[in-house]
Amino acid sequence: MGQPIKLIQKKGAVRKDGTSIIFIQYCYSADERTLLDSGVATPPNFRNKKTARISDKLPDQYGDIQTLQNTLTQQRRKAEDIVEYAVSKGSICPMKFLKDNFHLSSHWKPEQMANTQTNHCVYHQIDQYIKDKESSVKRCTINVINAMKCHLKSFEVYRKQPIIFDSFDVIFYEAFVRFLTYDIVQMRKKEIVKGLKLNSIGKTIKHLKIFLKDRMQKKIIPQLALRQLCGEFSAGLRR
Repeated sequence: MGQPIKLIQKKGAVRKDGTSIIFIQYCYSADERTLLDSGVATPPNFRNKKTARISDKLPDQYGDIQTLQNTLTQQRRKAEDIVEYAVSKGSICPMKFLKDNFHLSSHWKPEQMANTQTNHCVYHQIDQYIKDKESSVKRCTINVINAMKCHLKSFEVYRKQPIIFDSFDVIFYEAFVRFLTYDIVQMRKKEIVKGLKLNSIGKTIKHLKIFLKDRMQKKIIPQLALRQLCGEFSAGLRR
């Protein structure tokens, strides 16, 4: 399926009973991954990392080997099905969708979320935000928000990593500001130049902050440390 999903077990996370949870790991990108509890735990030395199978020598006190192995297979397939569905939709963040849906039921089906799933694609949420604002703000403000969206897309292409709501941290913002300052390509009076003016960068950051705050207030995304982030922005812009 082309999506890196595998079973992992942390030897350093052994519990009092001698077992360690077997996690399903999904790597969304080189820097973004998530761990999901499979519901199965065994002593680490009774699992073959190469074959990803539980050893036939597992003591009976830890459960039936075949039952545990079947559970792991089912859980991994369920994670693959959820990710494949999200990828097929294009506008859904696979990692966010997987985390939201993995533990809903033992046998996940797409129709379970047909009427309840919120589209967590950043750009879809920006479009929804614009629709909400069109009747209450000036057209120039809508233009700035649309520009902010375009700048995010340009940055996504530049860094070759998808932008999701989990991306927004201090490291991301510092890199985004540097990109806007020095690397984004603009056409000015038929000349190609790199970098935005300081005023344009300030407007982009300001409206990105307002957009994120609005999505948090509507409980579409979890709380982000915007105060800390904005402090970083201000300091960076002053420099």
